[in-house]
Amino acid sequence: MSDAGAVTRADLEHFVRAFYRDAAMDDLLGPIFEAAHVDWPAHIATLTDFWCWQLLGERGYSGNPLLAHAPIHARCPLGPEHYGRWLALFTEAADEHLPGPEAGVAIARARKMARALERLLAGHQGDANVVVEVLGALR
Repeated sequence: MSDAGAVTRADLEHFVRAFYRDAAMDDLLGPIFEAAHVDWPAHIATLTDFWCWQLLGERGYSGNPLLAHAPIHARCPLGPEHYGRWLALFTEAADEHLPGPEAGVAIARARKMARALERLLAGHQGDANVVVEVLGALR
């Protein structure tokens, strides 16, 4: 975290890189990322934009994070075990790399996203139109 105590874009990029490094190397989640043929530099940039939007209120992310996962789900169906593992790794990384308030907001957002993604990919199509809003800018 930056010396001033406020989370910065650089802090969030560090968090995103640390979390996805762990997720990509995970025994359960790694094969999903491998099957997706992730372009890591582009993906990290997109995810950093997403979390800067969620935690700092910075606009820069565009897209639908829920629908973006449909193609990989079609190739490698995601089940409850995947969402649970993703959330466990996310929580560990947030607790390690973000201070208390920021970690709590990030974890709450991640839980909401995982639930919405799981419902959407299970066939509850109404969830595809859920507007992803910032839970609370931390600045």
